[in-house]
Amino acid sequence: MYFCCSKFMQTQITKQIKQLFLKELRVEFKNKYAFWSLLLMLVISVFIIYTIQKQASNIIWHSLFYVVLILGVVQNITRSFLGEQKGTLLYYRFLVDAKALIISKILYQYFINFIFLFVLFVLMNFWLPQTIPYLGQYFFTSLLFMMCCSTVFTFNSALSYGAKNSSLVALVLSMPLLIPSLLVSLKAASKSLVLLTHPNFYQDWIVLILLLVIQLILSITLFNYIWKE
Repeated sequence: MYFCCSKFMQTQITKQIKQLFLKELRVEFKNKYAFWSLLLMLVISVFIIYTIQKQASNIIWHSLFYVVLILGVVQNITRSFLGEQKGTLLYYRFLVDAKALIISKILYQYFINFIFLFVLFVLMNFWLPQTIPYLGQYFFTSLLFMMCCSTVFTFNSALSYGAKNSSLVALVLSMPLLIPSLLVSLKAASKSLVLLTHPNFYQDWIVLILLLVIQLILSITLFNYIWKE
């Protein structure tokens, strides 16, 4: 009997996650100006870098790439809880499970930020082409880092919303969770820039995945207490 109830709850949560995720997509399609303005900002940023820099070594390219990536992910926080009306969240409280809401928000951030990451990667390689020996490994490392950023910022935007939209709260709480992911990601990405005999990316990737899992568990678990408030 317990197994049946547990399976039913999992099915309900899965359906709620799907519906909330699709709702976010519909809202995004209705407000296309927000998404296109973000892409326009990205194109302009990379073009300015190209205009000033013209040519860049792998190290400089790597530094500029991560700076623009982090700024873009931070800009996308407005698509999470900070973009919701208080009445909407109160309405959700009586309809959906807290886990479904936070998971759907995180998954949507993955989706939007993946598009941002991919476009950034293409533009940077188009205007500032590089000879990075392990380009695929570099992209996968930045993908893992993007997922860590999205998870941390989505959860902290919920905390910030509870603190009356205090962006300072989100910033302060993000740093302890984000810095380990950033350091490991930069370490792994730096290996991609030089030609090594036997580069070992797997250890760094495993650490990033573990950090991502920890961030997801903390976000889903702690959000339930925020939700009750």
